[in-house]
Amino acid sequence: MAGSRLSLLPGEEVLVDIRPHWTVLLTPLVVASIAVAAGVGLDIGLPRTSVQLHWVEALAVAAPCTWLGVRAVGWMRRGIVLTPYRLFDVRGPGSRNCYEMRLNEIESVVVVRGMFERIIGRGALDLVLVTGEVHTVDDVRKPVVLQRVIDRRLGSVGPVARRPRPRWGR
Repeated sequence: MAGSRLSLLPGEEVLVDIRPHWTVLLTPLVVASIAVAAGVGLDIGLPRTSVQLHWVEALAVAAPCTWLGVRAVGWMRRGIVLTPYRLFDVRGPGSRNCYEMRLNEIESVVVVRGMFERIIGRGALDLVLVTGEVHTVDDVRKPVVLQRVIDRRLGSVGPVARRPRPRWGR
């Protein structure tokens, strides 16, 4: 997964390596399914049409299917990787964009999710850094579990002056 593409420090191991939640693919999948169903329906309903109309129909079906393919590749290339010392947010289907945070620079981790997201097990993590900057990692599977793992690692990183962590979500 995403951890295999990272250059880790000597002695550093991957503790958590997860992909985003599968609902990232839901919208393109529904649109592509509707486009394919409409294309098949037009082929069955209007069997004797011109070649030009078939080309237009093929383009109308290919666009959402391409969107789904690009989103699926991006989903497979994206990951959240936690090591004993760092947290990576790896993104990008074609290029490798990696946002790296040292655990001793993270002040607190806050889970952000709505009611529907609670039901399906999806959410976002707001990582508040010591500098005051907030980095949001969205589309996280089981964000509360990941928050607990990060909090445990933050407790074992070492003595760093931190303000008390908030224990409430938004």
